[in-house]
Amino acid sequence: MHRTLTLTLVLFFTVAAFAQNETIDNKTVVEMSKAGLSSELIVRKIGTSHATFDVSASALIVLKKADVDDSVIAAMIERSEIAIAPAPGFSESGPPPVATPEHVMNSAKTIAFGKSSLQPSRQALEKELMKRKDFQGLHLTIERYKDSADLFVDIGFVPFSWITHRYVYRIYDRRTGAVLAAGETTSWGSLAENLARHITKSLMASRSGT
Repeated sequence: MHRTLTLTLVLFFTVAAFAQNETIDNKTVVEMSKAGLSSELIVRKIGTSHATFDVSASALIVLKKADVDDSVIAAMIERSEIAIAPAPGFSESGPPPVATPEHVMNSAKTIAFGKSSLQPSRQALEKELMKRKDFQGLHLTIERYKDSADLFVDIGFVPFSWITHRYVYRIYDRRTGAVLAAGETTSWGSLAENLARHITKSLMASRSGT
């Protein structure tokens, strides 16, 4: 019985790992759509696979003519914006590292967000942050691009956490690459709201040196 359970678990994780390494493109999406898969299933597949989508205007027209659902096309566009690298790149010609996270946090004026996961949408996260009084008290301006920000927050989904739905984040000094704070939360309830709350707490703790 124990051996059977072990073999089942090994097979499950092997299949899951293969699914995550699978690469899908526009043609794959069209084929899934024509096969009758629901838009929800296709969007989920997009979020758990490597993707090489062509989201040019002409490619979007082809997708629409193939009756691909708008929610699927939107997911493809957002997926194509996700940075491949798990952490941001930093210039070797930048200034030397600042002594403490507290110093960096207190001198920072701008912040940007990036993610290696499909969820949450950047707009939803920014909306939740701007609603919070504690985040407003940090006087940080949210930038669209990390190259123009003092701080950069990288968000990612924890592999194989389909039951617990765990997401992790790291807060970087964008100029030096130093990790200033890190944490995790889950998508239970509202992922954007949970991340906004935890990220704000991490920013405040780093500012106070606690």
